[in-house]
Amino acid sequence: MSSIKSTGLSDEKFAPWLRRELIRALRHSAILLLSGGLLVWIVTSRSPAAASRWSAFNHQLTKVALDQHPQALARSFASRLQDSEYGWKPISVSAPFNVTVARQRLRREFPEVATVVDGTPQVPRGAALKKADPEKYEHRLATFMDRYGRIESGRFTSLYDQDDIFSVPNANARLGMFATKLFGLVDALFHVCLTIFASGGAGLILFTTVLVLSARPLWRSRRPARTWLKALVWPVLASTLVWGAIIFMAFAAVIFGGLTPDTSALALLAALPFLSVLAKSPLRLAETLAMKSPAKWDGIDRRKPRPPSTNTVPPVGGA
Repeated sequence: MSSIKSTGLSDEKFAPWLRRELIRALRHSAILLLSGGLLVWIVTSRSPAAASRWSAFNHQLTKVALDQHPQALARSFASRLQDSEYGWKPISVSAPFNVTVARQRLRREFPEVATVVDGTPQVPRGAALKKADPEKYEHRLATFMDRYGRIESGRFTSLYDQDDIFSVPNANARLGMFATKLFGLVDALFHVCLTIFASGGAGLILFTTVLVLSARPLWRSRRPARTWLKALVWPVLASTLVWGAIIFMAFAAVIFGGLTPDTSALALLAALPFLSVLAKSPLRLAETLAMKSPAKWDGIDRRKPRPPSTNTVPPVGGA
């Protein structure tokens, strides 16, 4: 049976399917490990620069696996929502509705302004700056106040500007602050994506690999049947594959760490067939549980009405 029929197009039972897929994955994994190891040995032995880049890539991949696993990314997502104030008006493309980030950027771009009191910017070195270049000073203050006004105009001031900043907000204010976090879901998602992109090529390779490996069987599977359910299951399944890749890299470090410290990339390469099986297994199991074996036919055709029964036996004693 071809691998195309391994998910969604076959009525084979789960246990024999899993046994067959594991044997095939073991064979493919051995081929990838031997060919990849031979290729790396040839390239690194001939080029010291390639060996240095290979070691750096393995170190980067290991760091991504340790620092950007699904639990760490979930904590980063939650921290971004919790530590940020969100408004109702878009402020920037990279951090929409995020008032906290907009204020931090404004403070970095205009370090001479300490704060704003009653609509007036407080500049400790204002006299000296104005004396050095009055036109530039006035232009920067006008630009600062324009951006400051656009940031403040989109805030939920009734929720965040409390009379007593040292007291805990009441229940209604806390509930309103929680509702404003809905505006920050996109911002927190962008923040997690930027964290992955900031890790370089290793992070992109790892997360792109698990997304592709989980998307293909999920799209072909008959369970879940709805497209929106598949979209919800996709990141969960991809997170499971990330944990699987981390486990493979950890075992490779334990087994082959005494030979070479550069084991993460080859471990990820050899783990690809097993990660593919890991992505297909829950979907295949769901399909198997949902399938119902047809009952045996008892010889009665129930598609047509039964003919009325007639008694052809003559009565005793004749007619």
